[in-house]
Amino acid sequence: MEGRNDRIRLKVEPALKGLMAGFFENRRRDLERLSRALGDGDLAAIRDVGQNIRCFSRVYGVEGLTALGEAIRCAAEEESRQRIALLRGQLADYLARVEIQE
Repeated sequence: MEGRNDRIRLKVEPALKGLMAGFFENRRRDLERLSRALGDGDLAAIRDVGQNIRCFSRVYGVEGLTALGEAIRCAAEEESRQRIALLRGQLADYLARVEIQE
């Protein structure tokens, strides 16, 4: 099992490498939106962020984020603020540890 300091190495084709940098920058923006929405108690915005992460991650083939986005979306629909906070931490951890490889 990966520890907190382990890198998540994501292999991508060279042609996609430039696109992946933008993709992950957008996911970092999603993390910021999620943090603001969680602080505001805006469950609709949280649901939208989760849906956004899920959809784009699926297109880019990033399965770990696809599942995380779906979990965030579901937690918002269940109004589980505690679970959303936990998932927000998991998203931050994933984004901090991911590195793109060719």
